[in-house]
Amino acid sequence: MTVVSIQVITSTGCILRNWSIISGFADTITFGQLFTEVVAGSYESAKDFVLPEELRNNRVLAEVSKTRSDFQHVQFGDRVVDITSQFGHYVRYTVIVPAEASLDPCASRSSEDRPSAFSILMDSAKKLKLRQTAIPAKTKKDELFNELVKFLLTLGWGGMM
Repeated sequence: MTVVSIQVITSTGCILRNWSIISGFADTITFGQLFTEVVAGSYESAKDFVLPEELRNNRVLAEVSKTRSDFQHVQFGDRVVDITSQFGHYVRYTVIVPAEASLDPCASRSSEDRPSAFSILMDSAKKLKLRQTAIPAKTKKDELFNELVKFLLTLGWGGMM
């Protein structure tokens, strides 16, 4: 069974799908068929990938490498198994974007659309909760842990908010 790691980018360098491992495809599948199936969400590891509507009819190039650099162009009709066994398991698809920047999905993204690292940390902190049940006290450390949890819960820390 062949396993590949794929990435989908635009010709302007915008990453549409970062590296993800794809497996479970037929030995006879071509690079074109693999791209079509990834866009259709046929693989569990790429179900969340959505190719922007404005790029669906654009030309796509396929490239292969043994590392995540120094890619070699391959034909869409080439079989994935034959090529990746010789040239590497990193497959990068490049969606060609015309010169008009209005079609580039990265050009339309503003920094306000993306959450900052601080907001991600703060949102995660809100979701943290202490264990509601005590762990079996096998050692003094376990007893101390249980006492600390009880104490923090009485203070209103780590419980349901």
